[in-house]
Amino acid sequence: MTAEPVGAERPDIEHPRIEWRPLSPNDAAIVHALHMAAVAKAGRPDLIRPETLEFFERILTGGGRILGLDDDRGLLAYGVLQWDLPPEEDLRPLFGLSPAAPFAKLAGAAVRPDHWGHGLQESVIAARLDLAGSLGLSHLYATSAPGNWRSWANLLNQGLVIRALIEQYGGALRYIFYRDLEHPDAPEQGDAIWVDVGDTDRQRRLIAAGAFGCAWRRSGGRSFDILYSQGQGRSGD
Repeated sequence: MTAEPVGAERPDIEHPRIEWRPLSPNDAAIVHALHMAAVAKAGRPDLIRPETLEFFERILTGGGRILGLDDDRGLLAYGVLQWDLPPEEDLRPLFGLSPAAPFAKLAGAAVRPDHWGHGLQESVIAARLDLAGSLGLSHLYATSAPGNWRSWANLLNQGLVIRALIEQYGGALRYIFYRDLEHPDAPEQGDAIWVDVGDTDRQRRLIAAGAFGCAWRRSGGRSFDILYSQGQGRSGD
């Protein structure tokens, strides 16, 4: 999961173009160290799933790719693109995809805590979308806790939509985001409904009726709404 706490980035911040580099197996330990530093700073195990060193080693030895950004102190940020998924995380059936569909997961990102709030989380989402497209991985998904507003706001900002609100990772509630790079979902604003993030039942009813979450707004203080569209989302391979 994205290792950055609720409210760590401002909605109005600009996201300059950043050159992310592909990391190598030799970088696994520093990626894990940054991940654990961010998880510890966030202090919310219900929002962020801690990963093991072995997880990053598997990604960097054929299970996917990790993009990184350095500064003069070392690794500043990273983002994971994973295509070798365990059965319980291969959500192709949820999106109506065949087992052969080109599919991958935006499987977490972290920024060094002293640089939270500088737009790096959203930048590395965009970079992984570009990478996936270049590799022919046209169907992508991600997960985010409803309580981690900046994580899911970044995903919505980058064109992913909410297709499910279910329990994952041993019972943790998660939004399930999806994006088809070749045939994006097309919201129909005339039929759209704003729903408070805390209203789980209503969101689930809308999703079951074919709606998908496609935008967000602040509704006052630390309250947020998500826009659910009855437009025709498209999936398939």
